[in-house]
Amino acid sequence: MSKVYGKSQYAIGIKQKSGSAFATAAQTDTAYQLLPVINVSSPVLNLVESGEIRSNNAGMIETDFDQFRTRKGGFVTLDFEVPAEREGIVRLLTSVLQDHSESGAGPYVHTIEASSSAALSRPDFDATSSAGVPSLFDIALYGPATAEDKLITSAALQSLTMNFDMSDGRCLLSGTFYSGFASSTTFLVGQDLTANSQEPTLMHTAPTQIESYFDTKTLDIGGTPTNAIITGVSFTFENNLARVGRNANGDTENYAFGIPSVNITGEISLMYDDNFNDGASNVIADFLAGTPATLILQQGDGTVSSAGEMNITAEIYSTAVNYDLNADTGAIITIPFKVVQPTTTGGVHSGTAFKFEYCDNKSDTSW
Repeated sequence: MSKVYGKSQYAIGIKQKSGSAFATAAQTDTAYQLLPVINVSSPVLNLVESGEIRSNNAGMIETDFDQFRTRKGGFVTLDFEVPAEREGIVRLLTSVLQDHSESGAGPYVHTIEASSSAALSRPDFDATSSAGVPSLFDIALYGPATAEDKLITSAALQSLTMNFDMSDGRCLLSGTFYSGFASSTTFLVGQDLTANSQEPTLMHTAPTQIESYFDTKTLDIGGTPTNAIITGVSFTFENNLARVGRNANGDTENYAFGIPSVNITGEISLMYDDNFNDGASNVIADFLAGTPATLILQQGDGTVSSAGEMNITAEIYSTAVNYDLNADTGAIITIPFKVVQPTTTGGVHSGTAFKFEYCDNKSDTSW
């Protein structure tokens, strides 16, 4: 008889890693922390391979001798979707934007930014991490039986979507981990993970999911911050992470990041009302004029001084204006956008493109 396994018997664990250990293979005996995925995904191996009919083949079908495949030069990806948790959201945003600073002594205030400022330079992934950057993870995939575990080495987030879904009530995070380590010594199968009784531990003993609401939510109309009734908002971060070089085992020697750019896009849906409508100086007028707008979203009083408080500031440039005039809750305006670098006095591009501030009880030194 064969045993049938369900998705709840699989688990994914992550372990923060310093860039100084970039080329060190993921370990079987370390404590991985649970990534609370909604549906478990399997890693995708992207290997170097080819096959074609060659000379001395009188037939019309490729032969087994014509096939080539190697793990050298390959990469691994892993897709996921998780509910955002208080102790985890900062780590994932840090990895996709490779930026993080921290203040306070408990609770801690974490700040993650994206801009064209010279201070926010591209990371060196094989340098010793400082304040959690470069942000790398070893990833453990726990199978349902002994010696069926897998390990991914030195992965970072290539993309991440942060979706504040008002109908679900939670902030959901989805994205793709990327690793340039595909050799037999760094992408490991048939493993037996021994730490934590063969289970990943929790990031926090009492996980707190982040809800989809904002105490303050304003969007500029005609350059004036205007209160909005939001039915949904999301941000997608893409950093074009890619492997660079090939060592003796065929694994990457570093990662390229943000080449040619880091792309942040999103979508916001809000009520068609007295503040947001088709008046002479409103949504359509700003779109037609190509006027960027500042979006401010806050959970808490804006001070980001207590655990769970959050500020998001983004300079957005609308790419369309869509309407749902038949929505059950009343007419809705949906604005797809991209985040842009604003100018400051003198035309210098040094303003805030995207800034995320969050307060929790965990320092980056204990990630």
